[in-house]
Amino acid sequence: MTKFFVTVCLPPTAPRKLSRAIADTMAPYDINLTEDWNPVGRWDRWTIHSSPGNAFLVTPPHDGDRRLVTASTMRRRRAGLAPLGPLECYGGPRGMLDFDAMRKRAAREHDALFAAWTELTATHPPALPLSDFITRHEADPERYSTADAREEHLAQPLVQDVARRAVAGDPHFDMAFLTDDPVAYFAQEHEEARLWAVRCAVPGFALVTLDGSWTDAETDGYWEQSNHYLDGLAAEAVVVDLLCHS
Repeated sequence: MTKFFVTVCLPPTAPRKLSRAIADTMAPYDINLTEDWNPVGRWDRWTIHSSPGNAFLVTPPHDGDRRLVTASTMRRRRAGLAPLGPLECYGGPRGMLDFDAMRKRAAREHDALFAAWTELTATHPPALPLSDFITRHEADPERYSTADAREEHLAQPLVQDVARRAVAGDPHFDMAFLTDDPVAYFAQEHEEARLWAVRCAVPGFALVTLDGSWTDAETDGYWEQSNHYLDGLAAEAVVVDLLCHS
């Protein structure tokens, strides 16, 4: 089971007609479109989705505009959209969305995350990445299993603290750190990781363009190309994020 975000671009579309327009645009990529297996299939289920703090940001002059995709402009019973935070929406006309503010938000959150990590490293002994323990397993697989490697990695006080904070809902350390190795993640060069966070702030893992073409992060240069495409959209074009399952 895989879940991923797809950013869909549509011609001018009112929120009440959005679900039908998305369904038509996404139909060619339905895994179950053909009896055997759709060779270009990418999904078997999708929903309009976002969450507070990660949603599209609205330019202040357009706050409350009924052309934006929100819990109040969609048929709530059918769409199941929850309210978001101030100046946030699920999508809408490109000219009403503030992509620059979304990138600045990503940069701030990244800086805050690294600052929180730096504070933790000052209160705990240094920790080793999981790869060091896996190397030990590979050197002596009979006496030191992968389970041993993971257990010892997780037992490190610094890794334990990150896990506790993730479970407790810490604003910096999300649930991804329960499965991803925080030591390896924060070993990245800070500025490079920051640029990556900004690059991923607007487009999802995949992008469906106005002509219905699908491209995704498995394509070389995807993030640069998708950002360039979204920035250049006409003001009336509608942009919305979907959470897809495959």
